[in-house]
Amino acid sequence: MVNILAPNGMDQSREFNRGARRGRREEVLCGEKGYLTIAQNDHNLLSMFDITQFIRQEVQGCAPCAHGGGIAEYTDADQPVIDFSANLNPMGMPDVPTAIREIGGIFHYPDNNYPGLRAVSADFVEAYSGTNSTTRITAENIVPVNGSSELIRLFAETVIERGDRVIIPAPTFDEYAFQCRLFGADVQYQDYSKILELSSDQISDASTVFLCNPNNPTGDLIAGDDVRRLSDRCSDAETFLFVDEAFIELSDPAQSVAHAVFDSDFVVVSRSLTKVFAVPGLRLGFGIASTRVAELLNHARLVWNVGAPAEAIGRELMGACMKGDYLKRSISLIRKEREYLMEAFRSRGFSLHESAVNFILVDISSTGMDSQEMVDRMAGNGILIRDCATFQGLDRRHVRVAVRTREENQMLMRAIDAVTGVG
Repeated sequence: MVNILAPNGMDQSREFNRGARRGRREEVLCGEKGYLTIAQNDHNLLSMFDITQFIRQEVQGCAPCAHGGGIAEYTDADQPVIDFSANLNPMGMPDVPTAIREIGGIFHYPDNNYPGLRAVSADFVEAYSGTNSTTRITAENIVPVNGSSELIRLFAETVIERGDRVIIPAPTFDEYAFQCRLFGADVQYQDYSKILELSSDQISDASTVFLCNPNNPTGDLIAGDDVRRLSDRCSDAETFLFVDEAFIELSDPAQSVAHAVFDSDFVVVSRSLTKVFAVPGLRLGFGIASTRVAELLNHARLVWNVGAPAEAIGRELMGACMKGDYLKRSISLIRKEREYLMEAFRSRGFSLHESAVNFILVDISSTGMDSQEMVDRMAGNGILIRDCATFQGLDRRHVRVAVRTREENQMLMRAIDAVTGVG
């Protein structure tokens, strides 16, 4: 059983509740009128709990600042609107190529609520969710961000306080640890292959558990049902689970746990349009959370954090994708070319980590080179690969290669042969 503060006790200090979460007592008192006791697995009742007690105090009372430049709110007005609320150069922009002038929306501030972008993002998630649930992700569940890295920072500055313990698998994307340390977190690493085996004490002692699924740089994909069980355990312990699904559309979108946000305020899911649409220069992504947590994150994020060009392009990309078979063809290509590359590497004596996505972790021990030498030699042959020595839990025996087209993959292997002589 978990004993949750009743509404009359919501004024208890957040520090008390953090201590209760870490110390995990059987009963949490809430003033003179007692306490509310509910079953751990009853997430409907758990949703009655005030999630703000697990949000930094500085964030709880914040609201977005008011600004001029709100012309986006009047796009459907019956008459033209001239924006005197924004203090811009009356000369307009300098002489530039026509293509730049034709980029939609750049002459006005975007609508900071991003209703169109959030709506199409929600539809995009649902289009590939693989569920028959009558409950659907909506715009109210979406947090638009300037790339998924911004969401990691936004989450950390909203939730993490000095001394909070966070659990991060290893190896994995380094930004989780970096951003949490900026806010004073105590980072505890756990072998990625054992992340589902966390003890109840480990989970309850942590503020947040991070999970990259599929994982970067290993390419591991944990089944959605297993991640849901982990999310249930985290929610029962009042510990956040941050699931980074930046590569899920390129692996198996049906394994997403986006719908877990309907069962718990403690689940936040991250998505990246950079990866799925191959537009890293665009910088666009979004978070998925319960409506309450999404509201808090939207209040805390930077105003106008997504520029009008990125918003317009993102909406078009997701819309076009949902109208065709782009993702189906992408996944098919990745599977075919991944198998080609894995066979090519293995035939040359390399050890590989099994991958479920569009990159492969390669052990280069058999070459007699370390990762830095391999990277330098490959660059000399016109091919850039990722040195994985910077990942927690890996070393100079590992590099990562992307899965590209057959012609490009053949060029990769020719360069491998040139620098190793093993082909």
